Amino acid sequence: MKKLHKLLIFFLFTVGYTSIYGQTAFTITGYGQKLREGDSLFLSYKENGKFIQKSTTALHHKFTFTGSVKYPTKAYISRNQNPAYAYFITESIYVFLEPGKIEINSPDTLTGAVVSGTALNETLQQFANQQAQLREKRRLIKDPDLFSESEKKDTALVNYNKRELEKLYYEEADNKLEFAKMHPDSYVSLDMLYDLSRINTYIFKVEEVYNTLADNLKQSEYAAIIRERIKTKKKLIPGMKAIDFSMKDANGNTVSLSEFNGKYVLLDFWASWCGPCRDEHPSLLRIYEHYKTRNFTILSVSIDTDKQKWTEAIAKDKLLWTQVSDLNGNNSDVYQKYGITSIPANFLIAPDGTVIAKDLKGDSLTDELTKVLSGVNKK
Repeated sequence: MKKLHKLLIFFLFTVGYTSIYGQTAFTITGYGQKLREGDSLFLSYKENGKFIQKSTTALHHKFTFTGSVKYPTKAYISRNQNPAYAYFITESIYVFLEPGKIEINSPDTLTGAVVSGTALNETLQQFANQQAQLREKRRLIKDPDLFSESEKKDTALVNYNKRELEKLYYEEADNKLEFAKMHPDSYVSLDMLYDLSRINTYIFKVEEVYNTLADNLKQSEYAAIIRERIKTKKKLIPGMKAIDFSMKDANGNTVSLSEFNGKYVLLDFWASWCGPCRDEHPSLLRIYEHYKTRNFTILSVSIDTDKQKWTEAIAKDKLLWTQVSDLNGNNSDVYQKYGITSIPANFLIAPDGTVIAKDLKGDSLTDELTKVLSGVNKK
């Protein structure tokens, strides 16, 4: 998945408060000491399921946006990169669109900006202040997607930076949970839990904090979505029996999960367009090669809808194990029955069909396999 699409999926959303807000006006006034004359600024958000974008240009280091929203809306402002076309957004800040005058002040361009003027934005800035040290750590680690061609050839560097960025991602997720726990009356907390509820391994932590939120926050449209995600992800948890299914591979042959009874199986859900899924493939290849003689295999289910893109990804990533798909995307019956709301996702299944663990990756997957397969002899 392209970085832009990741941004839109994970961060741009609206939460329904139509019972409280009518159409209300907002004004954003921004100042960046290092903004250049003619710099383009883009304000992007979603409203009623539609992507909305406004643009303006900087004049005398300043810029302005005006508009109206029916309810508090998460948005982001980017500089000189039109989100409708950019592959990677390198500089942006987040704001809440709500009634009133929102002020943005930066000693740079947008980098290091302080957002103030309205209640939600001041709460959001409070969290940003707490994250200053984490942001500095992230700034010092170059994203592999921005590597030069020569840097991309340094596999060790690529893998190291990916691991470090992933650590920071989960550290920020933990900080969001703690912040939401400490601010149960804030709409910002609901925003954070909505975001975190997409992470498979965080769903029970999200549920715990969600239960402490103020009742009025739980009446919103997206609070209902959080509850539905919690319910969905509880459909199949460790200790339950895996649900059997049959699906065709790329050659049209029918494959059933039950065919692998008697083996340890990693049931893996992915898609050709999912960047994080494909980032995991080198690790899965190493794991497969190492454990395939120890009564272990992988069965991958793609939620693609385009067969050509699916098969091309299999070939490009050199995947060696069984691959199946019904090409129904998120509407796949198996996807629904297994309670999946985001990918990558996986289930480690014992020889008797019991789910041992779910959503393992990297070192945690290797550690679990080492534990369960330690007594299994090579064949």
